[in-house]
Amino acid sequence: MSIVRGAIIASTIGMASSVSAQEETGVSYLFGVDIVSNYVSNGVTQSDGKPAIQPYFEVGFNGFYAGTWMSNVDFGDNDDWEIDLYLGYRNLLANDLFVDVGYARYLYDHSGDCCGEAKLTLGYPLTDQFGVTGYVAYNPESENFNRNMTLAYEPTPDFGLAAVYGYSDSYAHEYWSVGASYSFDEIWSAGLKYEGSGSGDEGLVFRISLGNLQTPLVRLLAAPFQR
Repeated sequence: MSIVRGAIIASTIGMASSVSAQEETGVSYLFGVDIVSNYVSNGVTQSDGKPAIQPYFEVGFNGFYAGTWMSNVDFGDNDDWEIDLYLGYRNLLANDLFVDVGYARYLYDHSGDCCGEAKLTLGYPLTDQFGVTGYVAYNPESENFNRNMTLAYEPTPDFGLAAVYGYSDSYAHEYWSVGASYSFDEIWSAGLKYEGSGSGDEGLVFRISLGNLQTPLVRLLAAPFQR
């Protein structure tokens, strides 16, 4: 099995903490926490250039999943936390095409319900070490689209590289990133990305992660909770 295909399969089953338990119940769990030097979404800081703590939890069953992802934010107002609730279905088809269809709702601790997006991600392993994904999200309330493409390369099972290029209607700009991720073991990983956009670059963003989603390519290519 190729590294890229294996990583996409890992994202599909949710990197369950117990394989035997998953086989018995069909239920998988995805959980952990990221600490980042700057929370950047679509090339724009959401934490005013300051560090953020981002816990997440997801439960899956036969390809269907539901979960939550959170982060502290700083917009210069009364909101301190973003809480994302999401659900969907993901699977790896017989032709190695990875499909993820879902919906996410974005809430804040003070202002409340913000908005929601329907999302589609398609991923495909081009070779044993190269993979590509296409992503599109649509907000029916604002009628805005967000779309991007990711190219990923995993030279070893512990080390991955990825480049992202996209366009956000909400910000009316293009955005991009280039990054690397390294897994120290089954629960710890770290990453470094350069984040930029047509509105100005946010620069380098460092991440350290604790959880059961540490495959480098999954972190860079198919992480379901990142916008």
